[in-house]
Amino acid sequence: MRTLLFLLITPMLAFAQQGDFSSCENALSLVPSGKYTVSFLGKKGLIPSEGVFQHARNPGKNQLWMDFTTTQKGGLTISFLHQDQSIQLLILKEKEVDVCSALKEQNLQVIVERTIDSLVTLETELEVNENEHYYIVLLGAEKSKQSISCQFSFLIDEDEPKKSSSLNLVYNESLPIYHLFIRDKASFSPVEARIVLQGSTEINGIYRASDLEMNLSKKVKEGFLRVDAEGYLSADFENTAIPMNNQFHDTIWLTPIQEGMLAALDDVYFAAGLATILEESYPKLKRLRDFLILNPSVSIEIHGHVNEDNDKDLVSMKLSKKRAQKVVEYLVAGGIDPKRLTAIGFGNTKPIYKTPQTEEEKEANRRVEILIQKN
Repeated sequence: MRTLLFLLITPMLAFAQQGDFSSCENALSLVPSGKYTVSFLGKKGLIPSEGVFQHARNPGKNQLWMDFTTTQKGGLTISFLHQDQSIQLLILKEKEVDVCSALKEQNLQVIVERTIDSLVTLETELEVNENEHYYIVLLGAEKSKQSISCQFSFLIDEDEPKKSSSLNLVYNESLPIYHLFIRDKASFSPVEARIVLQGSTEINGIYRASDLEMNLSKKVKEGFLRVDAEGYLSADFENTAIPMNNQFHDTIWLTPIQEGMLAALDDVYFAAGLATILEESYPKLKRLRDFLILNPSVSIEIHGHVNEDNDKDLVSMKLSKKRAQKVVEYLVAGGIDPKRLTAIGFGNTKPIYKTPQTEEEKEANRRVEILIQKN
């Protein structure tokens, strides 16, 4: 039986962005801290210089839009660097309604309006309030396809903000440097974590930090990254590429553990119609065991689900319970207190697809889920 994902995987963020961000509706959503390189598409034509664009000189359709929202109060530092024609910068704010709708009504507050000359870095600091929506708009010259380097840094407004734990392994400043940041998805604050990296002799190792820097003299095509921190769901990345580029930063967003959180267990297989765990399942089960060892205050319910016809309800219930119990037995054998584990079989009573039409839909119905509880 193939199942879904247990360890929440937050996508690695390669901050070299390509795409059409030329309108409010297609704005690039920003993470709280990181670097981006974005490019104008070379659009032609001007727009009326009224409303939010009333202070801009000859505002054109050749625009770049980025948005930023946070549930926390703090300070956002933005810097831009480019090496071509001058561009214009607008920063807009809206709290009550959808920003794109407010734009059409010209009902937005312009809090920053500046021109960025060529070969110049502009840095702007904003005091950001919780639940306010900010849009950063760059206006370029008609037909220009120049690239802009942008860097964003967000610091939560706290009496004692959580400090980062830095590990700098750079031995040669002239070589490309790989930056890896570990952050709390809810608060954006640094998280000190155990980091396992594999993919080349330069990066192979086990590290402990929230901010990691190291040299990378050649691109890693099939890297492996594993991040674990107490109080958070773990993150695993396999066959991931790490480019050789000083502009490249990875930020891993870890999700804090909450009671009642339901997650799915990926890559766990059972023999057809049986409760026998197949050999290829053990790496993921070992990761689940490691997670429970790292978080001793967490107990879990293991929910078994199968995909069977309605006339096999009783058989399905028994099979799903046996499969969940097999996962419990593996964890107990690995040193986990059985009092922290409960096996429950739901049979076919909670399908993701009530009438599955494809093998993929049937496979999605066959799953093992984990319900997190606190001791």
